[in-house]
Amino acid sequence: MWHAKQKEILAFLSKNQGNWVTAKQLSDYCSCTTRTIRNHIAKMNQEISQLIIASNQGYQINPAIDLTGQTIENEDRKSRIFLELLKNSSKGVDVFDLSERLFISESTLKNELQQLKQEITDQSIHIVIEQNRVKLTGPERSKRRYMISLLYNESDLQEKLKLTIQEMIGYISLEQLQQTILTVLQKYTIRINQYSLNNIVLHYAISIERIRQGHVIKRNKEYSNLVERQEYQLAKEIAETLAGEYEIHFSEAELEQLSLLFIGMQNETLANREDEKLAEFVDQRIIETLHSVLAMVEKTYLIKLDDPEFFNKLAIHVQSLYYRSHYETFTRNSSLLDLKTGYPLTYDLSVYISSLIQEELDIWFNDDEISFIALHIGSFLETRKKYHGRITILLVVNDYHDLKSKLEKKLEQDFGAEIILLTGERETIDHTLYDILLTTDRQLASQYAGAVFIHPFLTSKDSRKIEKRLSALKVQKEKKRMYRYIQQFVSGELYFNQIDPSDLTPKEIRDQINQRLVDCQYVDRVFSQNVEKREEMSPTSFPSGIAVPHSVEVDALKSGVAIMTLQEPVVWSAYPVKLVAMVAINKEEAAEFNEFFEKFIEIVSEPINTRQLSLAEDYDEFILKLKMLVDADE
Repeated sequence: MWHAKQKEILAFLSKNQGNWVTAKQLSDYCSCTTRTIRNHIAKMNQEISQLIIASNQGYQINPAIDLTGQTIENEDRKSRIFLELLKNSSKGVDVFDLSERLFISESTLKNELQQLKQEITDQSIHIVIEQNRVKLTGPERSKRRYMISLLYNESDLQEKLKLTIQEMIGYISLEQLQQTILTVLQKYTIRINQYSLNNIVLHYAISIERIRQGHVIKRNKEYSNLVERQEYQLAKEIAETLAGEYEIHFSEAELEQLSLLFIGMQNETLANREDEKLAEFVDQRIIETLHSVLAMVEKTYLIKLDDPEFFNKLAIHVQSLYYRSHYETFTRNSSLLDLKTGYPLTYDLSVYISSLIQEELDIWFNDDEISFIALHIGSFLETRKKYHGRITILLVVNDYHDLKSKLEKKLEQDFGAEIILLTGERETIDHTLYDILLTTDRQLASQYAGAVFIHPFLTSKDSRKIEKRLSALKVQKEKKRMYRYIQQFVSGELYFNQIDPSDLTPKEIRDQINQRLVDCQYVDRVFSQNVEKREEMSPTSFPSGIAVPHSVEVDALKSGVAIMTLQEPVVWSAYPVKLVAMVAINKEEAAEFNEFFEKFIEIVSEPINTRQLSLAEDYDEFILKLKMLVDADE
């Protein structure tokens, strides 16, 4: 149920049971950011309600919850039941034998089977119970597809299921299988990321086990043209290597199915040849579409994505995606939820870009593929990122020879990314032009409140003193900015207090809030259509219990957040939601609003914060709680 990082969090909290553990302590222990810690805890609390409790002091495991209990075991058990049925799908499994194997009663097993029936969304797969034998029926392709979905399960590969797959293929190790695949790909100079490699390895492992059990897939006429493609040759060469080592025979239908996994992978030699133009290995239509799409992004979001290297990489990716979309063989991204909750603006930009690509190229792809586009965009934006809260330092030095220039160089070297460094003379000091006064003159330092005395040759103690002052000022500035943004963007006229959702669908909730935005002249009538368009692309509900519906474009008359608290949760896509924040963004206010929005999402990504806000009795209490959460988050 838990993947590695979440297990580390649980282990550290268990070790410190009874004591509050801060996000910083957890991030240091788990070697990740505090934002990643918060996102993981949000997902864990979605799996088991209030598993980890939070306060201003940090986090604790809820002492009322037994981690060895059935809540955790049930999900793993259902997955295990499906795998047992899959392994024995020809003759079925005796109910009594299976219950003994799983160490549960027959009644518990039958309850689990009923739940599993409801969870299998593929209508071609059925669980049939006849005379105390349970059997899995349906097409072989569908069974394998559902098994793959179990292995991902909205997270990293589940370790227990991965071990089960290893047991299934027995004498062939997953590591050896991965190396065999990599060796062939390297021969063809094919680039591959770890997500795609995991996907391919698991598909081969499942094929091996199903072939060994005598389960075959039927040929699909639609795939017959794959035989002439390089992807088929890749799949065949890997299969021949495995056949020689392990005496496994892959049929033509198997090879055609496996070749789909390699659709759209890029030849590294071709992609890196400087003397080749992009158009020689990316379709001209895709190049033109991307130019058009990125122009629309600049017009709508005021963000320029004009770097040639970024464009080439994205074009190659979209070319691969175009091929994959034809066969709907998408790569799963186990970091999808982390991206959606941790980087909402980057993900939202990728949703917009994806929608334009889909319309222009007349293709469709899923959330996992949208998240890969988000990785491209995030990587590019990170390289262009500028520090927006830089502190202005005025340096006044009793100069002697080149002491001033050396001190300037040292300060730029140590704090350059965080400061704007000005130099001045003691006679012309203007306190409105700086945040911190640094000086080598003790008398001058005593005359100005908040001034910091430093030695002519910067000592480690001086550096710590500057670092501490910078940190305190940044926190203070961000709080002031956030307080101003809260008052500016969260208006009382857009606040809905404790609405009864019993007769409302998410669509009706959106319509109700949208009408208020129209009445208050925040948006026009078209806004609602763009909100629904965004919702169709990727639901805006979060596991923490909040939904943040918004337009697919930055098209509001003025920026604002309409807040609706609900008396009871309403199921919004996959998650129960008790707080709704409909967002309207005006182009001219986009930069300021985005800074506020990113912090707001960071706060409401934690279930306990969303719950506190949803319980507010009126607008004033909501604003007070939101400001308190800003303070607590620093």
